[in-house]
Amino acid sequence: MLSTAHKADILRKAGYDLPSQAPQVHLQGDTAAVDAANWSRVVDALYVDYASARAAKSLRDAEEAQQSGVLLQPYGFRAYA
Repeated sequence: MLSTAHKADILRKAGYDLPSQAPQVHLQGDTAAVDAANWSRVVDALYVDYASARAAKSLRDAEEAQQSGVLLQPYGFRAYA
């Protein structure tokens, strides 16, 4: 399982706008801990959306490739993957 920091790096590379790192927890009080927990939840939720979108695109691409292969076969063409 990926760490939240690794997920954040992947999201940044994919073009998502995230802070460079999680909020620091060395501040006094519960506010810093809540900020860090919220940042982690946001990153985790965005990563789930990102991974789902990639999986959906992969399925669409595979279906499109299969359909183009089926469409070309009646004409004697072969689709090579």
